[in-house]
Amino acid sequence: MTFAEKLMRLRKREGLSQEALAEGLGVSRQAVSRWEQGTALPDAAKLLPCARMFRVSVEWLLDENQGWEDRAGMCSKTIEERESAAQRNWIWYLAGGIVTGLGILGMVIMGILSSVYPVVLAESPAGVAWTRVYTGLIAFLKEYDIEWLFALWAAAALAGCWLLAQPILRRERFAVSFSPWYAAGVAAAVYGFGQTAWWVQQGKSGDLLLMAGFLAAAVFCVVQLFRGMQKEVEDRRRQGWAVILLYTAAHGIICLLTAEAGIGLVGLVLHIGVYAICASTLRTRAAE
Repeated sequence: MTFAEKLMRLRKREGLSQEALAEGLGVSRQAVSRWEQGTALPDAAKLLPCARMFRVSVEWLLDENQGWEDRAGMCSKTIEERESAAQRNWIWYLAGGIVTGLGILGMVIMGILSSVYPVVLAESPAGVAWTRVYTGLIAFLKEYDIEWLFALWAAAALAGCWLLAQPILRRERFAVSFSPWYAAGVAAAVYGFGQTAWWVQQGKSGDLLLMAGFLAAAVFCVVQLFRGMQKEVEDRRRQGWAVILLYTAAHGIICLLTAEAGIGLVGLVLHIGVYAICASTLRTRAAE
């Protein structure tokens, strides 16, 4: 089996286009095309990265006496590990589905209870000339002092989403450039926006400019995270975009809770938790 045949089969097995493979190896698409046509071979500097990308040995790639089935002997441990990981994916999906479902169910039940037992709550802080009137879910949570319980259900839903994302994050090909600084910036700016929005609702309209500043900072950091994915190969770029969307959505949910329920320090802890989980997971995958 020639090098060209092996390379083409490996590339198709991984779902990579010639452009994506070329980008990952730092060569032109035409170079990859020549390799697959058998009119040229990659230089020594590209052989090892190519073998590592497909988890095979350089010897197997270049030895025409070894066929497709012989690669199992070269990387049987890797293949077995991949098959074992695929069999364990259902555990992640099951656990994530249960935890996410419980979190969402808890929030829905509390929402139903707030409709069955409606509450109107008025607050007039000392020294101010305005009165804040709460209705619906927020009034219900404040009346019975159970904002923490609603935040706990929200945290469970977020944790379930993280569990559901594990099969993607644990793929062997998953190793993207995820800037921890911009990720931290998203968490900080979104929390600042949510907390400031809460104060604006309390009548502090002077904080509108600050709230807009936090929103602009959050948007800037998210855009930078997306831009950081441009250097990845096509399949990893899509995985990276999915993670960024999930990460941003998680912070958005916490932001809504902070802005509407005023969960304050609880919201800050949730933001830090989401950041820590995402950053540590991606750093672990990149190290592997």
